[in-house]
Amino acid sequence: MAEATVIILGASTRAAAVSARRAGWTPWCADLFADADLQRIATVRKVPIDAYPHGLLEALADAPQAPVLYTGALENRPDLIAKINRPLWGNPPDTLRTVRSPEQWTRCLLERGFPCPALSAEPTDVGRWLLKPRKSAGGFGIHAYGRQPFEVRSHFLQEWIDGQPCSAVYLGMGGQVCLLGVTLQLIGTPWLNATGFHYAGSIGPLPLDSMAQRAWRQLGAALEKAFGLRGLFGVDAILRDGVPWPVEINPRYTASIEILERSFGVALLTCHRAIFEGRHSPAFNPPTTPVIHGKAILYARRRLTFPDRGPWVDSLQGAALDSSEYADIPDAGEVIEQGRPVLTLFASACTVTECMASLQEKAQALDRRLWG
Repeated sequence: MAEATVIILGASTRAAAVSARRAGWTPWCADLFADADLQRIATVRKVPIDAYPHGLLEALADAPQAPVLYTGALENRPDLIAKINRPLWGNPPDTLRTVRSPEQWTRCLLERGFPCPALSAEPTDVGRWLLKPRKSAGGFGIHAYGRQPFEVRSHFLQEWIDGQPCSAVYLGMGGQVCLLGVTLQLIGTPWLNATGFHYAGSIGPLPLDSMAQRAWRQLGAALEKAFGLRGLFGVDAILRDGVPWPVEINPRYTASIEILERSFGVALLTCHRAIFEGRHSPAFNPPTTPVIHGKAILYARRRLTFPDRGPWVDSLQGAALDSSEYADIPDAGEVIEQGRPVLTLFASACTVTECMASLQEKAQALDRRLWG
């Protein structure tokens, strides 16, 4: 095994592959997209969507002998994770089974005094709810509940909480937890052609006062202690009146990590690796006034055959990891159906508001270019 090689598996592996390159490693990836920019930095195996997720295991037959890092949405497949016969840089199957149960983590946090949305496993006529799949990822399959019937084995109801969607990233260190940062989430964003509750990007890190830092840290510490979460993990929450209401626990590398890495100028996967190799994690001291970074995922307004020329070309021709303006770039000629993600674009600014405006301006210009 080449020590600097890491295998990355998931629906989309590009962000984690960039993080691996930032750490000085060689990524070997298997995912659903095999995007052009991913092919530039990694060996990639594309898994047909009708073969997902088990096709990821089949792809391992060609992989080098190296540790495995999994990304979304494999946290929903603990039985598949259990079949990986390589060193695992990630939380084990038993941990996934417990922390991905909304009933278990909600009960755990309520018992410790944290505010959480109510849950229901049965249809109800009272209140405002979201209907969520138990194997959710990226917001796909989540709907506002309209009193429709649902299968209780595959779906559940979670109370609708008004507020701002956010996501926190933590590092679990075996009895200790470090809050790495909190980002704003873009969810169902119209100017990105995103609908429903689809994840459409992240902006951050958000500035936090001492009270907010304490609330987020206590939340992460409670989850780490209760479920033994190790390495990098995330908590999606709705921020209401300055208080985080958790709505989902992601016990693996998350989409917002690359935003924190761009902002802090660090390779967070080095900390993650150290945890799973039984070593002390390197010290992490984020800057006091970090530059705000953001990414936004443009979705297809109509069916699109991806062109061979556009502003993303520079990102395919050797742009540095932290200066690339576009990512998740399809191959020229690839057909992208309406409602599917097209590519990711980046921006940075001094404030969250300015970063949001820059992302929106770039997204709208790209939308006009692609669809007129």
